[in-house]
Amino acid sequence: MKTAVILLYGLFSPERSDYKGYFDFLATEIKDKNIEKVILCGGFTNPRVHDKSEASTAKDYLLSIQPGFTNYILEEKSITTNQNLEFARENLSKNDEIIVYCDLIRKSKVIWISMHFLLQADIGTISKAFMDFVKDKDLYKEFSYNNLKIIGYDFPGKSRDEIIGQSYATLIDVLALYSEELNKMDVSQRKKDFGLE
Repeated sequence: MKTAVILLYGLFSPERSDYKGYFDFLATEIKDKNIEKVILCGGFTNPRVHDKSEASTAKDYLLSIQPGFTNYILEEKSITTNQNLEFARENLSKNDEIIVYCDLIRKSKVIWISMHFLLQADIGTISKAFMDFVKDKDLYKEFSYNNLKIIGYDFPGKSRDEIIGQSYATLIDVLALYSEELNKMDVSQRKKDFGLE
């Protein structure tokens, strides 16, 4: 089954024009690529809106612009990228053709984390696939390995601070895959960032 795993970045609201652009792009991808199932990844990250998850607000908007497609699965337990992909795996089968959609500046960590959780690949396999991808220096293209593809969406207007911040977050998230202590620290910090603690 052709399945999209969509990583989310906060509750959807139409006022966020950059985020709306991401969803409009996703709606086109779902149609053009004949995607059969969509897993929307994002939990309850806004303490001011207790009854809405990132995934539920994404589903509402996608249904409003493309009512003909309804096969959405909400992954609402996660608050980190690692958790997004770890919990998405629960809704995948071995034979699924998987396309992960993410923010382009997070693509490097999404490649690594997706291979770790969705393909259950070891460090050596991930490292080789990663190096093969980056050696031709066309980092905008889709990443492809076996039944997994990663597509990054270039959100407009990213600030220098956001880009630098993501470079640090990438390192922490990947290392947290291999250290329970760092993973706990990462989750705890994310909860503080969201105001959940």
